[in-house]
Amino acid sequence: MRKLLLLWLLATSLPLQAALVREPEYGGILFNYFQQDYFAALVQYQYAAGKNALQHHGDEARLLQGGMALSYGLTEQAGQIFNDLLTPQVNASQRNRAWFYLAKLHYQKADIPRAAHALQQIDGSLPADLAAEFNYLATLINIRNQQLDAAQQGLQQAGADQYQPYLLYNLAITRLQNGDQTGAAATLNQVMALASSRNNAEMAALADRARHALSQLALQQGELLTAWNHLQQVRTTGLYSNRALLTYAWAAIRLQRYGDAVPALQLQEQRSIAIPETQEAKVLLAHVYETQGAHRSALRQYLVAENAFKDGLATLQDARRIIAAQEIPQEFVINLEAMLDESDWYGMQPSLDYNKLTPFLTELMASNHFYSVIKELRDLYGIRRNLEFWQMQTRQHALIIRLRREQSGMEQLMADVQRSEQQFRFYKTSLQELRLTTLTLPEWDQERFASLWKNTMRELDLVDDRVSQVAAIRAPYRLSQQLEQQSQQMTARVEQELAATNGLIRALENRMRAVIQAELDRHEERIRYYWAQARLGKARLYDKALINLEESGTGATP
Repeated sequence: MRKLLLLWLLATSLPLQAALVREPEYGGILFNYFQQDYFAALVQYQYAAGKNALQHHGDEARLLQGGMALSYGLTEQAGQIFNDLLTPQVNASQRNRAWFYLAKLHYQKADIPRAAHALQQIDGSLPADLAAEFNYLATLINIRNQQLDAAQQGLQQAGADQYQPYLLYNLAITRLQNGDQTGAAATLNQVMALASSRNNAEMAALADRARHALSQLALQQGELLTAWNHLQQVRTTGLYSNRALLTYAWAAIRLQRYGDAVPALQLQEQRSIAIPETQEAKVLLAHVYETQGAHRSALRQYLVAENAFKDGLATLQDARRIIAAQEIPQEFVINLEAMLDESDWYGMQPSLDYNKLTPFLTELMASNHFYSVIKELRDLYGIRRNLEFWQMQTRQHALIIRLRREQSGMEQLMADVQRSEQQFRFYKTSLQELRLTTLTLPEWDQERFASLWKNTMRELDLVDDRVSQVAAIRAPYRLSQQLEQQSQQMTARVEQELAATNGLIRALENRMRAVIQAELDRHEERIRYYWAQARLGKARLYDKALINLEESGTGATP
């Protein structure tokens, strides 16, 4: 591969300009897009495209559609859109954007050669809003292709942007895979320093991850004190706190500093039994007590661990029953935001409310693939709700059509209308004659009737207008055959789309249940293993106690 990908020097320094919106429909699409409501944006795009209302934003709108399709994992649809925009007839700026998004698509599919080839096709400069992301993607590809010198130049190009810490971490892992532990450690130190200097939760988690990786490197090299120092800087809450606490305890045990291992294990074992590190910590804490000779504390901890594992299995079985229920996948999707709204999911005892399903799925929720299934299910549930609404509307429309077709007594109705018109004319004439009679009254009495007659005549004029409109109708309204056919076609289409949507929902729900059951199987196997270890430890201490009693009894016998 050519090293043209070493570095993509941006030839432009133009600031990002606001998009000129010439069509109101495109403005609505952009609004939903920047709100990250891609589903609503895609629906609005399809509606606007069907009305041919995007004439001034054709290529831009297509690129936007492709990007949103890519965000939903619709790689084939997105790829087709991007490929359609790679023709000479398309504006160079939009064509470069299409090449860039096509490269992202190939990278997400782990097709690194095609992703690199797509980036090399970019001719000229990209818009400024893609500069940092382009450099990030190009540097990642260089790292994957072992072009580490080129990746280093990409890191220099990144400067202090938001992607630099992640690029450094990826570079460190690649160096570690290549056996360059010294270079990996140096790069991880850079990650740690850079992430620590940025005061936000995401960077704090990355810094913890770098410290934990450095501690693992130090443990592999036998530098226990160095590993110990790194682990002491990892936060006791957050994403990597569980791994760090357990590693900290193991480092203390290897240093034979058992007293230092106990607080870390005590903190870890108070957390949810669904966390793998908590399961190991419960048994390991009892083992540390046993090693220290504190057999009573060890036995008590083994008993506590045994009960905790028993409760964990019961909770896991409850989770299996919950996920097998008919409506739980939909409730799980609807309550997704509530479930992910825990301020410190890894550092606290999670609620076991079934609406949040179960903490056993914490690791599974970190999977992009599983999360994408959840988002797709959420959108499908929204589509189904809309289709069910339109199904109800079509049924009501069909009822109206049937009643219109079966209507009777129209002749009598028309005769009643004519009779009502005649009566109104009679009453109106009588009132006008009565008004003339009031003119014979004295002036002060006429003034009393003036406002009353004014209001009355205004009301009569309104009624006269309505009567004239009704009287002008010579025949009742009859539905056209074309309207009935359109109504039937719409009803059939709604039914067809609803059936297809329900089929997709059932398929995704079954896939979701299968994945969750596999995750629960993995948790159950691990819990049963540690439960067995706790029972073995308890039995071992009981045996020791009996042996000591027997020896004490033998020694006391004369």
